[in-house]
Amino acid sequence: MKTRCLLDTLSLFAVSAAGIEAITAGELSRLGAANVRIVPGGVHFDGTLEVLYRANLWLRTGTRVLRPLREFAAANAEMLYDQVRRIAWEQYLDPTKTFAVHATLAGSSAKRREQQSGKPDDVRRTDIRSRPDSRGRPDSRSKGRPPQRDSSEGINHTQFAALKIKDAIVDRLRKEQGTRPNVDTDNPTLSVQAHFDRGRCTLSLDSSGKSLHERGYRSDAAVAPLKETLAAAIIELTGWDGRSPLIDPMCGSGTLVIEAAMKARNMAPGLLRKAKFPFENWPDFDPELWSRIRSEAQQAAFPRCPAPLFGNDIEPSAVSTSRSNAHRAGVSGDIRLTMSSATAYLGRRPIDGPGVVVINPPYGERLGDAEELRTLYRTLGERLIENFSGWKAFVFAGNLNLAHDIPLPAVHKYKLFNGPLPCRLLGFELGDVKPASETLPSS
Repeated sequence: MKTRCLLDTLSLFAVSAAGIEAITAGELSRLGAANVRIVPGGVHFDGTLEVLYRANLWLRTGTRVLRPLREFAAANAEMLYDQVRRIAWEQYLDPTKTFAVHATLAGSSAKRREQQSGKPDDVRRTDIRSRPDSRGRPDSRSKGRPPQRDSSEGINHTQFAALKIKDAIVDRLRKEQGTRPNVDTDNPTLSVQAHFDRGRCTLSLDSSGKSLHERGYRSDAAVAPLKETLAAAIIELTGWDGRSPLIDPMCGSGTLVIEAAMKARNMAPGLLRKAKFPFENWPDFDPELWSRIRSEAQQAAFPRCPAPLFGNDIEPSAVSTSRSNAHRAGVSGDIRLTMSSATAYLGRRPIDGPGVVVINPPYGERLGDAEELRTLYRTLGERLIENFSGWKAFVFAGNLNLAHDIPLPAVHKYKLFNGPLPCRLLGFELGDVKPASETLPSS
């Protein structure tokens, strides 16, 4: 990679979960990105290295930032191998460094093929047949080659594609340097991302490495936790301004209130990361610029949250986990944690408002849960009506059939996903409300 001027503009891409791309786009614009363009699954944008560094440090809802190298036709394995081998990988790698390849396929048909084969659509290449042995040589059972396929067959499997890309990189470096770097799927020096869509491949350097949702504060987790990026998006969609009270009566591992506290205190999520970002290994990495950006972020954080935050859960283990996570995030002094049932907790306001109540209730995935949960959803709505007049309430519903039992009309409806599960974030205005007469959307 030729050394670039810090003012050079790069074409970049931020990966974002379905439904929250617009939130990620807004974050990028505030960080100085230009030509921001939303597409399904992420955001294209232009920016300097400084913008790329800031995006990795500050993004709350994006999962990774990619730096595209080349986009080309890859209708079959032979075309893919040839195009990848043309790239001057010797600018990025030498025998002392390591690398990993990660591939994704666009489109529901591709996902169905992956699911039918028993492999996830978004899978890191971990096939033992492609790993070098302790001396850096390919495993003898496969001689370092990917599973054999007809070269005219289209690219329809991420693991096969990643293996083919790995082989092209290794063969190029053997020719140019006489030897090859090792593969390290856990902590590589260079992380390569390939995305396939309608016979074309976009090959990128991954500047983030581990997903940006892995802030570093959540080493413990309660059952079925929200990803930190999704929790941050939910807080953003509530419209909470960081200066009024926020309550989560079913806080689980505390992710929603912790993300709210970090937002209100203007804390950069990336500061919690202990491992290096992959861009710190790039040839054009500027350590002085990165140090300055980190220092500015540390100084920008407020010493305490401007508004009171409340978390509650019925499970002692969840409250304990929330407390530990909040401590690791550096916001334990901002969140008041209690233990009781959600319906009992909402029997009275813990503080005068107005404010925001945000709830992620159980979805009722186990057989026999539905009737009990219908009562819970109905009672939650009744408690909000009785005790939180003037507030706003948001329910993250993974089960719309149960959400119908909330006796309130939803005035805000956002389509989101918790992993592969389609969900709705439903917003309710708690003024002088009457029981809901309209129905919620069924899909």
